[in-house]
Amino acid sequence: MTTATEPSHRTTAVSGLQLHYVEYPSPCAGAPVMLFLHGLTSVWGSWRRVAEHFAGEYHVYLLDQRGHGESEWAPADRYRTEDYLADLEAFVDQMGFQRFVLVGQSMGGHHTIAYTAKHPDRIICALANDIPPALNLDAPDREANNQRQYPGGRHRVFATPAEWTETRRPTVPLTPDWAHALMEREALKQVPGGWSPKHDPNAPMHWQPADLWDAARTINRPIFFIRGGRSQVLSAQALQDMDMAIRPARSVTLEKAGHSTYHDMEREWITIASAFFAAHASA
Repeated sequence: MTTATEPSHRTTAVSGLQLHYVEYPSPCAGAPVMLFLHGLTSVWGSWRRVAEHFAGEYHVYLLDQRGHGESEWAPADRYRTEDYLADLEAFVDQMGFQRFVLVGQSMGGHHTIAYTAKHPDRIICALANDIPPALNLDAPDREANNQRQYPGGRHRVFATPAEWTETRRPTVPLTPDWAHALMEREALKQVPGGWSPKHDPNAPMHWQPADLWDAARTINRPIFFIRGGRSQVLSAQALQDMDMAIRPARSVTLEKAGHSTYHDMEREWITIASAFFAAHASA
């Protein structure tokens, strides 16, 4: 029997691609829809434990965005904000979501900001985790980092999932072991010679995030920004600027968390997110 910890896996054709998503059974008739978007190079399952928590009150969906998880890969030049946003718009329409709660991590939070600004009539409330409206990805060492991570434009193959995790630990020093184990299960696939991540290497190498500051200033729906106090992605100053520029915005910094706040401080994240959702779910 399907339970809250056993979502249904489905695919749908969106923007010429087959996108994978999962659905947890609705806990009751009329339960509000909650849609989760993962971050760059990640997968729907990064949200699994959070989704299982909220599946008791919400009709929960999680989307593998193009080039990620079990979704189809796109051409290298089709990993722009506008491409992801078009996917999200088409997916929402196909699923028949009238109004829903939208939650996004990092890249998914970027797309959450874009969708919330463009479609306020569809959004009950939104949460964008550890991401500003604009990013500068043109760092001098970006190409070198890409070549190191994706030699020849391809994934490295790791002998074991644990070997992959060891390469990640220095960049996520606050992430607990259970979260590393979760990501080993969810984000990797077995290939000849070992294991490699599921995402298209072109997705991180060619992601082109738009500058969403002008759009963000128009947001008129409740939106919650959560920042990791040790994050290298969203600075304290940028978060303050967001609070000042976006009228309905509320924010919290989880000081002992890095970029993946909902892993690093899971209990605290769920507590504050739950309070925010509960305050707006019937709005």
